[in-house]
Amino acid sequence: MSAPARPETLYRKHVEMCHLPENEHTFDFMSDYLTMMDILAKAITHGLEEACRITPLQYRIMIRMLADSDMHTKSLSADLHVGVSTVSVAVSKLANKKLISRSESATDMRLVGLNLTDAGRALVAKADLAVYTIMTEYWNTLTREQLEAAMTSSISAVERYSHMRYENGEPRIDTAFVDTVMISRMLTAQALQEHGMTAADYRVLLALKIMGGRSFSADIAKFLFLNSSDLTSCIKNLEAMGLITRQRMEENRRIRVIELTLKGNARTIELLPIVFDALHETCHSSDELIKIHVSAARDLVARKRHRGDF
Repeated sequence: MSAPARPETLYRKHVEMCHLPENEHTFDFMSDYLTMMDILAKAITHGLEEACRITPLQYRIMIRMLADSDMHTKSLSADLHVGVSTVSVAVSKLANKKLISRSESATDMRLVGLNLTDAGRALVAKADLAVYTIMTEYWNTLTREQLEAAMTSSISAVERYSHMRYENGEPRIDTAFVDTVMISRMLTAQALQEHGMTAADYRVLLALKIMGGRSFSADIAKFLFLNSSDLTSCIKNLEAMGLITRQRMEENRRIRVIELTLKGNARTIELLPIVFDALHETCHSSDELIKIHVSAARDLVARKRHRGDF
């Protein structure tokens, strides 16, 4: 995959200058975008687990196998931009459930060919219904403009990073949207991994930055729609890197306040354009499309905060 060209957009310029007071809103919209991707990924994961006992990766593998017979682990890894070992584990679990079959590859005797079984095809149909239900519920919350932007960007993302699924000559938008969510999260994770950080780690830094640089674990978790236990490893990682400190409260020694260090603040600012570029690289959006995506993210997060969903 070639290195992406740096997007020259107004939003990118604001992100690059996020240290200026007039551009502080960039931390908010990037936090909300990452939160939206997390919310959608969890909804997809929960829906597929509840309906079919499969993961989003297993679903994507089976979808890919609908179009091509005699697939193999390496080709699936390349198509989905997921490590061979990760794909191997997912494939083994599908084979154990007799959802896919293994045989000597028709094109290369050194490879094991993979094909969907009748049970696998039946499960894909069941998973499709679960995915369509999840996506429809989300799409119904969008404005017409937001929905059109989401569909345009999803098709663009899948054309760049995956394989479009067609039915009756038309792209299957709900499947494309699942791919887009996973692709966006993959690109964000890869970009941050190069800087020794996970997406969850960076979301905590963003939350602290937005919350004035000082807060409690429970409040950060609430802000990010997570449980406090979800932050345990993030807080340890960030503290080990010197990006945050934890101090016991004088009035209650059992409670620790988490504070962004100067190094942590600088790191949050430094990495914001990198995270933004991962957003942009997902579908190469224009300023207008980015504006619509940001509005959708902010609306979703605002609705969940209003309802107290956490």
